[in-house]
Amino acid sequence: MLAVNKSRKQSRSLILYMQRRFKKKEKVPQITNIARAQEYFDRAYPPVYGPRWPSIRLALLSKQKYVAAVNNFANHENTIEKFQELGAVDIGHKCTMIAAQMRANKKEWDQQISQEHDEDTFQDHPEIEESKLIRPSLIELDDDELAAQAKAESIKRYPEEYRARALAKDYNPGTMELDHTSRIILPSEVESRGVNVMMDYVPATKLKGLENWVEETDVFVDASHGDQEIGLKTEKEEEPINFPSALKIYAFSKGDISNFPKPKMDHQMKVMDYYALDGASLLPVLALDLQPGDRVLDLCAAPGGKTLIALQSLLPGLVVSNDMFESRINRLHRVLKQYIPPGFSDLDRISLVTTGDGCVIREREAYDKVLVDAPCLTDRFSLKENDNSIFKSSRTKERLKLPELQSQLLVSALKAVRPGGTVVYSTCSLSPLQNDGVVHLALSKIWKSTRIEYCVVDMSYAVRPLNFLYRFGSNLGLRYGQIVLPSLLSNFGPMYCSKIKRLR
Repeated sequence: MLAVNKSRKQSRSLILYMQRRFKKKEKVPQITNIARAQEYFDRAYPPVYGPRWPSIRLALLSKQKYVAAVNNFANHENTIEKFQELGAVDIGHKCTMIAAQMRANKKEWDQQISQEHDEDTFQDHPEIEESKLIRPSLIELDDDELAAQAKAESIKRYPEEYRARALAKDYNPGTMELDHTSRIILPSEVESRGVNVMMDYVPATKLKGLENWVEETDVFVDASHGDQEIGLKTEKEEEPINFPSALKIYAFSKGDISNFPKPKMDHQMKVMDYYALDGASLLPVLALDLQPGDRVLDLCAAPGGKTLIALQSLLPGLVVSNDMFESRINRLHRVLKQYIPPGFSDLDRISLVTTGDGCVIREREAYDKVLVDAPCLTDRFSLKENDNSIFKSSRTKERLKLPELQSQLLVSALKAVRPGGTVVYSTCSLSPLQNDGVVHLALSKIWKSTRIEYCVVDMSYAVRPLNFLYRFGSNLGLRYGQIVLPSLLSNFGPMYCSKIKRLR
């Protein structure tokens, strides 16, 4: 009997062992790179963009909008006619018309801005001082803010048309309930510097856990220096932005989600008829203010859209397109080959592609204009693509080092441009750390290690002719540049752009 019981126990033990041995392992859900990017952005951006973040986030996850740059080296008359039939708008024509109106009414604009400034400088009454923080100039508000403010403020402050729009939309900016305890930057840490904490880039020294979610500011060593400590000078751009007449670029109006047809081959010239690109990518090229004969360096040129726009303007005397990696250089060559006719001697003479580390400048003071379209978080790409994402676990160190790389590239650009020349720094990220923060860090390095003098150009007035196309971010505490915010009505960007002029 005992032997039988022992045998049964052994059998049960064997069965349990076999069940455990061959039991199907439950699959642990893997965290995708897209999910990592979403978590990062949902923690980092709401403190910066506030009630605008939900609409920006929705736009980033929605279908991107493009503009069409007509290829001047193809049969462009037919292409233009086709776009006009589709109802697309000639961006350059409209921008030039608005700029002309601005010049004609500049005195009126200046008086209006001066009056609004006077209204907002009262210091004697606390209630007026408090109200100025929530009642910015109507000119500076974007569409979302106009609707929200109009709904909340007195009709005397905002016209009836905006109140009607707000009520019709039943607009409610709302808030996002997020846990920000993993990144704590106390207002007291930066309040004494008199800057907006939401756009500040003081190192985030108080982090709790989440080793894979370390803020880029940890690599900064000079970000807390004030303007005087980096020799900052500013200059206001007094003229509206210039749109080169040779550029023929078309877009559909705000709210129009129509698509352009696929580019076609011009069989006579053996090139494509137009180039599609994110409309916000025009801003850095326009900010360069290209002039006839300019020597231009595109420091991080691949895949080549901005280089192509510069060449299509028919203005530069030389365009040097540089990138570091062979795979990216190959993409650049393919783009140029698709849009520039073979054997076109004039362009062959002025267009040069180089391979090299943009942080190492071989020619100093050699260029009139330098564009630094720096590698960045590429927010829109990161939220849609798992492959080759900067949010891969294996690329964490690379991501954390981005601000340092970006600042080195900008320092190199300021060394490569001649005195009197212009450098434009841009990213396709919303990160204030990789935008204003990098500009601040680079200017600090230049001030400490060279004798270069510079000034940051305030383009807030100059870019107003582009308000019909872009949703510019306002009242964000930006100190060195402008930013195009994605929105469902105008789903371009994001695109940050800072213009710096070298004085000597």
